[in-house]
Parts: sequence; C-alpha cells; structure tokens
Amino acid sequence: MRPLDGIRVLDVTHIIAGPTCTFWLASLGAEVIRVEQPKGDVTWMTRPFVGPLGESDTQQTPRDIPLSPLRKQRGKRSVRLDLRTQAGADVLRMLARESDVLVENFAPGVMARRGLGYDDLRGTNPRLVYASITGYGSDGPYRDRAAMDPIVQALSGLMAKTGFADGPPTRSGATLGDQVPGIWTALGVLAALRQRDLDGEGQFIDVAMLDALVALMWDEPIDQYEEQGMAERFGNGDPRGAPFDTYAVKDGWVAIAAPATHQWKRLQPLLGGAALDPRWDDHHERARNRDIVGAFVTAWTMQFTASEVCAELDAVGIPAAPVNPPWWARTDPHIAHRGTLERLRHPDLAEPTRWLAPVLPLRFSRTGIDTTPAEPIGTSTEWAMREVLGLDNAQIAALDDAGAFGEASVS
Repeated sequence: MRPLDGIRVLDVTHIIAGPTCTFWLASLGAEVIRVEQPKGDVTWMTRPFVGPLGESDTQQTPRDIPLSPLRKQRGKRSVRLDLRTQAGADVLRMLARESDVLVENFAPGVMARRGLGYDDLRGTNPRLVYASITGYGSDGPYRDRAAMDPIVQALSGLMAKTGFADGPPTRSGATLGDQVPGIWTALGVLAALRQRDLDGEGQFIDVAMLDALVALMWDEPIDQYEEQGMAERFGNGDPRGAPFDTYAVKDGWVAIAAPATHQWKRLQPLLGGAALDPRWDDHHERARNRDIVGAFVTAWTMQFTASEVCAELDAVGIPAAPVNPPWWARTDPHIAHRGTLERLRHPDLAEPTRWLAPVLPLRFSRTGIDTTPAEPIGTSTEWAMREVLGLDNAQIAALDDAGAFGEASVS
C-alpha cells in the first residue's frame, strides 16, 4: 500500500503548477484522473513527440505524447472532456461526486462560471477537498491580474534579489513561480485529507503563486537589509560571511561555502600568504572585506581544475561543488544511485525512452513511488464513464452526441 491508496483526485489543471502538484499526489498512490480538453493544453505541442513509431519532431499518430506531458502526466489516467459544453461540465460534476480531491489552476472565477466552483460541487460532495492555484489568490486587489512565472518572480521581489549588484535583476532559471505553488498545494491537500479524517468535512484550499514566492523571500531578513542599506543583489555571495561565493578555476567555476571561523581555519593553510594574517580570523572582518577574502580564494582556485579544488576542500571538510551545467545529473553516479531520475516510458513501447524525468524526491523505508506511463489524451475516457460513473453504452453515446468528449469519440 501507498499513502494515498484509495484517494481519487480529479486533475483539472494545465501547463506546470497544477500538473506538478497532481504528479506528486499520483506518486504517493492517489488515483489521478486527468481531465484534458479535446486537444490538450499548449504543452501538447512540445517537441519531440513519442509514440508507437518511436520519437519524432512531427506528430505522427493520435497515440503520440509530447515530452512535457510524458513527464508530468505519469501515474494519471487521461479523460477527454470539453468543459465548454454543458454535457462536458455535467460529466465533471458526476466525477467530482465520486472523488476525494479536485485540483484546478484556472484564473479566478473560470470554474465557477461553468458551475464547477467549490460552492457548486460541495453540495453533492461535502467531503470534497478542492484546491485552486491562481496567480494572486481568490480574493484581494490583485485577484484578476494576469500571472505567469516571470511576472510573479518580478512582483515578489525574487527577481530583484537574483543576479549581481552591477547587473540587471534576473529570473530564476527554474520555474519557481509555478513549481513552488504546486508543492505547497500538494502539502495542503494532504493536510485537508487528514483534517477530513478527523471531522469528515472537505474544504477549499486557496493557493497563490505570489504568496508562495513571498514566503520564500521572507525566510531572509529582508527588512533588516533595507534598513542597513544593503544592495538588493549579491550575486552568488552573502554579505553576512566570507568566503561564500563562486570562484573561477582552470576549467570553470566552483562554489565554496566556508563563512564560519572554524571552516576558515581549515581553508587558510591551503590559501597561504596574506590569508594567514590573524586579522582574518574575525568573522565580521571577513564579511566586511569579502572582496579581499575572495581574492585570496581565487588566487588559489585558479591554479587548479574544479575537481582538484573540490577534492582538496572535501578532504578538510569544507562544502564545495563544481558549477555544473543543468544536464549534469544525466550521468552523475550519485543521482543514479539515489534513483532521482527515471527514463520515461510510453504505454505502447516495450522499452523506456532516452528521456529522463524526476521521480518524487522522497525516500520511504517501506513505500514505493513507482508511477505508470503517461497516457495519450482520452485513453481512459471510456474506463471512467463505465467504472467510475457506471454508465452504459447508450448513456456514453448520448454524452458523446452532446459534445462532452470533444471531437474524438470515446469508442
């Protein structure tokens, strides 16, 4: 058994934040029913496509799955519904009555206008946990503003804090504005399910991308920085201690973190020369003169390669690492040992593809986290109609005629 065995999740999400959340829930054992619009969202246009004929840059068959859904839709059943039609919305209401959780990330009010908001659905399923991810939340002055990852990174202050003091504000290379809310939403769903265990009631979970990033920012003493007139951006360093930065080496860069005095004392013999002056034994003196301390470190690191520097520092217990390219994990032995990435599978192919994706980054002592391959759009539509809703052939055909499933038939 897995933690969420027996929990059914309706995934009415798109792009990144919502699908990321429901992937974590699927990895924990939930039965996730992915509700797709007839042609899917924009991620279904992402090349390459993988299908029964292998890999291609041009979609070849209706069974092809693009790379992004191949990653994010693992562990989920795909049901095709056109929620713009009355029949499609009616089917979603029926599915919601048979579900424990619904996750959506449309703009505020979109689901309610279709009669699919929390207040619409809890009347027939008071145990439903309904999670909504939006840019700014379901209320407040910014409620109806448009939001995307870089916009929220900018508004939250994260962008202003990222980069170097003499350079422009910089967006985080990872889509933190989407992925962090997805993680928080998964945590909220787990908490609401536990609350339901105690009192039998579902509830509404309101997650804002902006809230999630502001919460990240204020883990730092931002107000103190402002009062002391510190720069908004420090690059890869930190004004509170040194050495704590990235330093050039013969073949690239290394990150070194040795701000504590006991760490500095271990580093000094390697640096030699002026770095041995007792003046630098004072933590605050090093912090005030971080550029000078950085010059000591760079003069040493530039004599060696990244692997040589890291080996020297590892031997004396100082945290250090090469600044790797983002694809380094493909061949890293530690990542392979931990099983952090897996080769993606397609249900029509006997062997896994060459493409990699992360698994749930949790390791349980007695719980597995395997997921099934992503499904082409609509693969499980008929299964859901029969097994979840108990409909017969005539009822399914009537829904099909009414446009519930979009252009393609479930048969």
